[in-house]
Amino acid sequence: MTPKIIDAETGIELWTAVDCAEYSGTARGTFTSYAGRGRAPAPTAKLHGLTLWNSEEIKAWVEQRAQGRKPS
Repeated sequence: MTPKIIDAETGIELWTAVDCAEYSGTARGTFTSYAGRGRAPAPTAKLHGLTLWNSEEIKAWVEQRAQGRKPS
């Protein structure tokens, strides 16, 4: 089973820190450290103690980071 959390108002999938870390290729602790220091998107919501991020914001952030690594 692979449950997903979808925002009822926007239809956007919300990701946990583990999901964000997996997508961005970082460790969970690294991702949460980035988010805590403003180097990654801020969390969007909390649900029953679970911190959640907007998956679209994370995808855009990962793309932006990847573009910064490409040679000129």
